[in-house]
Amino acid sequence: MKKEIILKGKGFILRPYRKGDEISLAKNANNKKLAKNMFDGFPSPYTLKKSKEWVGIVLNKYIENPITEFAIEVDGKAVGSIGGEFHKKKPFILGFGYWLGEEYWGKGIMSEAVKIFTDYIFKKFKKVRRIQAETYPWNKGSQGVLLKNGFKLEGILRKNTPKGGRIIDEYMFSKLRNEK
Repeated sequence: MKKEIILKGKGFILRPYRKGDEISLAKNANNKKLAKNMFDGFPSPYTLKKSKEWVGIVLNKYIENPITEFAIEVDGKAVGSIGGEFHKKKPFILGFGYWLGEEYWGKGIMSEAVKIFTDYIFKKFKKVRRIQAETYPWNKGSQGVLLKNGFKLEGILRKNTPKGGRIIDEYMFSKLRNEK
């Protein structure tokens, strides 16, 4: 077993997923407001079965891959997620995403979690030169989190992604290794 990585924030930690996270994750992810801002493959409703599948997938990834997926823990419970994957053809790019249970919105947790996560990625993975994330046009909260953390809006990817049976625009944000 790999050494557990704990990244500490103010009132929360980022840590690898564990067996036992499933119930809290399902409770916090099963939210229509949250699902509205997540990629089309994000389960809604987010059932305990789907939560168990996700935790199983991540635990299997940990076996042979470096840890780039974290649970956001508050008061001993997994209440959100932040993580990413290396671009298959361009391994110097890490694309990432995140979510947090609605009960924890507006408390600065996600802004700090993105800072901690991106600092970790740039420190641990020397090959990474660029971290990127996409948002939907209406997700002003997530856009604010990225801008607050030094990400730059690169542009609008027009009619680039499926959402709710339509093909919609995405906003592309990135941060380069040498940017603060």
